[in-house]
Amino acid sequence: MVSRISIISLSIEKESKDNGSNKEGTADFERAMEICGNGRYQYIFLLVCGIMFICVGCQYGANAYILPSAECDLNMKSEEKGLLNVAFLIGSVFSALFWGVFAGAYGRRNILLLTLFADSAVTFVASFSQSFKLLLVFRVISGFLMGGPGSLVYTYLGEFHAERYRAKSICFLGFFFILAWLILPGLAWIIIPLPISFEFYNIRYNSWRMFLGAISLPTFAIAAVTLTYPESPKFLVSQGKTDEALEILRNIYAINTGRDKSEFPVKELLSDAVFEVEKDKAPLSSSDMLTELMKNIWWQLRTIASPPLLKYASLLWMIYFANMFGYYGFNLWLPELFNRFENYHQSHPNASVTVCELIHATQTSLNHTLPEEPFLLLMNEVSTECKPHIDERVFINSLTINAVCLLGNVASGYLANRVGRRTMPVTTMMISGIAGLGLYFVRSSLQILITACVFSLMAATANFVLTSIAVDVFPTHVSAAAVCMMVCLGRFGAVASNLAFGMLLDLSCEIPIFLVTGVTLFGSLLCFLIPSKEKK
Repeated sequence: MVSRISIISLSIEKESKDNGSNKEGTADFERAMEICGNGRYQYIFLLVCGIMFICVGCQYGANAYILPSAECDLNMKSEEKGLLNVAFLIGSVFSALFWGVFAGAYGRRNILLLTLFADSAVTFVASFSQSFKLLLVFRVISGFLMGGPGSLVYTYLGEFHAERYRAKSICFLGFFFILAWLILPGLAWIIIPLPISFEFYNIRYNSWRMFLGAISLPTFAIAAVTLTYPESPKFLVSQGKTDEALEILRNIYAINTGRDKSEFPVKELLSDAVFEVEKDKAPLSSSDMLTELMKNIWWQLRTIASPPLLKYASLLWMIYFANMFGYYGFNLWLPELFNRFENYHQSHPNASVTVCELIHATQTSLNHTLPEEPFLLLMNEVSTECKPHIDERVFINSLTINAVCLLGNVASGYLANRVGRRTMPVTTMMISGIAGLGLYFVRSSLQILITACVFSLMAATANFVLTSIAVDVFPTHVSAAAVCMMVCLGRFGAVASNLAFGMLLDLSCEIPIFLVTGVTLFGSLLCFLIPSKEKK
């Protein structure tokens, strides 16, 4: 049977390459996807998923720009501002696994639509919040919802590509997340300083609320666009719904080649469904549906926790945890250091000082923990009068760092299929660890900016490369759950590193620097154990 399938697959390939004739044939998903090619359909779909990812990135960074204004409007103390940041991040941590498991049972598209539409509504309503507690609740809900698309968009995009294009497409997807970090400060710079404030029915609505409401609109729009796209054909094949998947592949083939979809040479897709799908089956009752769902969830978790997947899962999760631990650990206080160096050099124009000497000299500690993105505004100056203020240098430095990171995503997409699977994560994490260590020796804000650019470029690139590897390594039936669990542990690493910084920085400046550097370098060594494609 295997030899028969191989012969048919070879004949289909020959037929499609030679004259594209309409020949009856059978193929598995990967072979059929190869015949569809990588063309206009995938490029447009990458743009759709990219805009979706921009919306995710904007939500993750929104707090950085509403806090300076909202702290005065809602009378927030430092503890409450920190809690607001923690709430969103923790909401996204615990939801990653939740949405991943449901995506494995109900499909990637359905969960993406649910979470995007729901978050759009929640964010828009949150813009009318008149108290800290109400805004806190909405940000927790928003974090929980955006944990879904923040993880699932990788899988959804990857499953519309043949294996040899999958890693490259996911690396290019990272371009859009970093692009959000460029769009968001620009949008905030335009909207938040506007002198807009009006009241109706005792509800005050001003510029920072308008900014929060504005970022909900693209989320709704891209969710509406996603309605026009189908479920992942690879997921449908894994569920035994080969006829539906075949129709999607025909459309992809027609768009990419310009031919009629009836010319698609594959007439039957091989199913890799784990559970048999019974046609004309009577509708299940609510209790039976719940039972089937729990069985599916248990099966996914048990499959991931069984050899050989457990070995690959544990390895990739540890590496991703290490990279996120370092990435968010350093980015906690990089923006603060820019301000401290500038202030120090204004009073000591000709002085040269290291990071730790500066921290010891100022005798202050970082009071803000758990930022969601590297451009989070950390304001330590205490004023008797609350004045909304966004330091212009934070915008400039953030734009510079993230513009450099865009180059990394383009380069990673270009190199994805030109170097070995281990090469990029080993290289990027090793360089980011060395750059993190270099932060101990810098003596000016310019040197910090250069070091931060190298560190962020390498760490961000490693994140997307690791995700593309995970999508490729895990079987379709459990890939969504496995990738979401990896992202969940990565976000937990971000929380852990920020907590470590908060607890250790008072004891010694050196300890958190060497800790984060050590964890990142350890993760780079683990990358040597990533299986090659031949051993997958």
